[in-house]
Amino acid sequence: MTGGGREEVDRTVERLGVLLREVVVADPLAVLEAVGRVEALIEREAPAAGVEARGQGATWVEIGDAVGSTRQAAFQRFARYLPRVADADNPC
Repeated sequence: MTGGGREEVDRTVERLGVLLREVVVADPLAVLEAVGRVEALIEREAPAAGVEARGQGATWVEIGDAVGSTRQAAFQRFARYLPRVADADNPC
């Protein structure tokens, strides 16, 4: 992600956190609903980001660091979305 794009995402996440903290006492169900929608959004978008990161040369360690997990956990989470590469010795 470009510096500007990363900064915009960081600001958006911070603003969302502030907003949720402000609303939680007044309307906790609204906050829970928003959390559910954000979780669903993340589950839809994370695989594409993982594939793109690998395509741009990111290591599993870097991807794990980015999502706050280990290299192994990142691999288990995202590797299934990577295109399969045919093995020259075993094309099946």
